[in-house]
Formats: sequence, structure tokens, C-alpha cells
Amino acid sequence: MALGEGASPPNYAILDEGRKARRLSDAARGAEDAAMADRGLDPRQIRGRRAETAAVAHIEGLGLRILARNVRLAGAEIDIVAEEGHTVVFVEVRSRSKPEFIHPLETVGPLKRDRIARAATAWLAGHRGPGRAARFDVVAVEWTKGRPICQWVRAAFDLAP
Repeated sequence: MALGEGASPPNYAILDEGRKARRLSDAARGAEDAAMADRGLDPRQIRGRRAETAAVAHIEGLGLRILARNVRLAGAEIDIVAEEGHTVVFVEVRSRSKPEFIHPLETVGPLKRDRIARAATAWLAGHRGPGRAARFDVVAVEWTKGRPICQWVRAAFDLAP
């Protein structure tokens, strides 16, 4: 299954740059990080989970309803499955520790899109109602002074028919 061969990178003009995710207090964030470390997650995985938590807060604040997180199907993972109206939204969360080298949105290449699409197709096979639309969004999370800044790209790429 191919995803829009030759798909162009996200249109940065349509990013939802003006909104910030709800913030965890420093104490709550420290406790959450310690709990994740206790579960055997390395620092990169902890940052990834924190980015996903920030992305969830961000898109919930914009009206999406979260259906599932960290869904593993068909040898791939979907970070967030959400719903907006009657549309199922598959969300890939990207965060970089040093975004000055490459923006997180630029890290969703064709291979990653194909993996997400494969998992999304499997998820839809088990959950889709008649005529239900689906789309693929990306949320980039950058950290400023320890606080998340989320950029949401709606319909970042398509699932080819």
C-alpha cells in the first residue's frame, strides 16, 4: 500500500502554531518521569512519552476525542488514535531533542508513513463503521525551557486508495 507517492512535506503555513499544550507542573512531570524510568524506559523513550502526553493534551484541547494510544498492529505503531466528528484521526507525534538540526515534522518520511498506514488499515478493519472517514495528522513537539510547544498538521499525508 503506497501513500501519495512523491508526497510533499507539510505546509508549514497551516501549522497550528498559536496554541500550547496544557502544562504539567514541574513536580508532576518529575514524578511521571521517575515512574517511567522505573518501568525501564530510557531517556529517549521518556521524552517520547512526554511528547505524546503533550500532544494528547493539545489535540484534546482543540476538540478531538482520544480513542487509543500506542496502538501496535501489523508490525507498526500508531501514537494516537483520535476522533473528530465522524473522522478517525491517526496521529504521529514527533519530537527532537535538538530541533535546530532538523524540524520534527521533517522526520516523517515515506517509510514511516507506510508503516503508520499499515497499522491504521489494520485498526480500521476492526473498528470502522460504514462510510467512516480517516486522516493522518502529525503533531510536532518542541521543548522551550522544559515546556512543550505543539504544532499540529491536519491531513499531513494521505492513504492511497
